[in-house]
Amino acid sequence: MNISVEEQSDNTAIIRIDGNIDTESGHELSVKIMGLMEIEGLKHVSFDMGTVNTVTSAAIGKLLNFFKYMNSIGGTMEIKGISDTLLNQFREIHLDRIFPVSQ
Repeated sequence: MNISVEEQSDNTAIIRIDGNIDTESGHELSVKIMGLMEIEGLKHVSFDMGTVNTVTSAAIGKLLNFFKYMNSIGGTMEIKGISDTLLNQFREIHLDRIFPVSQ
């Protein structure tokens, strides 16, 4: 799995995740998310997960915790770009009702 973070000039960031998120790569995701929390003035984060087909429950927990953090500072988070497989999984567990998820 590869993760890249692209900060935009308008207090937004795009996180591109390439590959499945397993236990080992979940740690890298955690590090990147913690780095986002340190960006002063960040107001919107968009995750591109178009090539991610599977995630661990721990990774889902990290996304939920980050959503909670963004909400607490008045920011927003979305997943914009998600594989069909992962979209179905997110819908089954109703994550799409918590934060915006779109292809």
